[in-house]
Amino acid sequence: MPTAPSGGRAAQRIVATRWTPALVASWTPVSDYFLDSYTRLTPPLSNGEAMLVIHLMRHKWDEAPPFPGFKTLARRMGLTDTSVRNLARSLEKKGYLLRHKRVGTTNHFELNPLFQALEKLQAYEAGLRDAHQDGAKRGWPAPSTSKA
Repeated sequence: MPTAPSGGRAAQRIVATRWTPALVASWTPVSDYFLDSYTRLTPPLSNGEAMLVIHLMRHKWDEAPPFPGFKTLARRMGLTDTSVRNLARSLEKKGYLLRHKRVGTTNHFELNPLFQALEKLQAYEAGLRDAHQDGAKRGWPAPSTSKA
């Protein structure tokens, strides 16, 4: 476990200072943008779908798709295998997850479609902010915030 530098902002960013040293033997990085935006996607993610994404990210160590088993996910989420499969199917139908089924082993869960949707939303929102700031400088009324 890395030790926190004495004082300052860097010390605040050490995971153990946010939780406790006992609770951070293992932890999962989750994008703040994902947490703030999953309900604003079109279509939006449900809370259950978002939790499945977080549990999948627990198994994503690099660019490769994670491949936890449904039984493992179900046990960790406190759900049945069927419930977790239904959440995965829902994410697939919404276009946020590609499941690569493999015979005799666990599936690969490709999250790039979700990442792309989040980046698209982020770019859209940045464009709205830029347009609002530009318009404000010119004295124009604020642009509409509804998505096309």
